[in-house]
Amino acid sequence: MKVKAVLISLLVIASSLVAAEFVNYKKLATSLVKENKKSGNFATIDEVKKAIKAKDWLVADVRTKEEWASAHIKGTVRIGRQAPENGLALHALDDEDKFVKPNLIVICNSAKRASIEAETFRKMGFSNVKVFDLYSWIDKCNPVVTNYSVKKFKSGTGLKFGAFYAQHCKK
Repeated sequence: MKVKAVLISLLVIASSLVAAEFVNYKKLATSLVKENKKSGNFATIDEVKKAIKAKDWLVADVRTKEEWASAHIKGTVRIGRQAPENGLALHALDDEDKFVKPNLIVICNSAKRASIEAETFRKMGFSNVKVFDLYSWIDKCNPVVTNYSVKKFKSGTGLKFGAFYAQHCKK
């Protein structure tokens, strides 16, 4: 009986030590967004527009395929969060695995997921990594495009709907 009590006590202590190291997603993401803003790594709308046209920049969206399909910035690429290194390799590296686009802006809805992913991308060797939130883009009356069509979503049907704006933008 005493052995059982000791084992349970040890289990409780061990689990509380592990739990003490756990970082809540919301807290982590919020703190990373603040760090990116403070350090100048939060991109502006103008920086995003310039990066989309620049040869040495990649603007990557890390949202789900459903979020991407509903609205994304024209000229950006979607990088899945499950294996982002594969998606980035397709767009940022040449055949010899050398950077052709060493600079990166990572986008998601609120910049929280982007901030977490940006940490990984910095460690992968990108020279300059910034984050951006799609909400700011939309709120400032910049257009988004969609893959949805009159038929059930199948990565779009090739129909062109044009650009969409937030309701308050009167365009």
